[in-house]
Amino acid sequence: MDATVVCIDQIKKSVQVEPRAAWFPRGTRPPVELSGQRDWTCLLGAITENGDRFFSRFEEYVTAEHTKHLILAVCQEFKDDLLVVLDEAPYFQASAVTD
Repeated sequence: MDATVVCIDQIKKSVQVEPRAAWFPRGTRPPVELSGQRDWTCLLGAITENGDRFFSRFEEYVTAEHTKHLILAVCQEFKDDLLVVLDEAPYFQASAVTD
């Protein structure tokens, strides 16, 4: 099969936060609590098996429309056959994406 494999996923990350100082026993991996602003950003990204990357950044939650536009952009970039790998997130399973 000569198709280009593209994996697409989303991540939501807090931004502009200040970590708090704390002491923990050596060798442990405690959760880190954050203070300060609670701003966040969402990234929707695609990566190919060859390492080509495409990203979109949003200040709202990722939707099926965001996903659809990224997939169409990837299709325009790679005019050959594509194998798109998605997880079971609701915005990937919506009819706007699957139709």
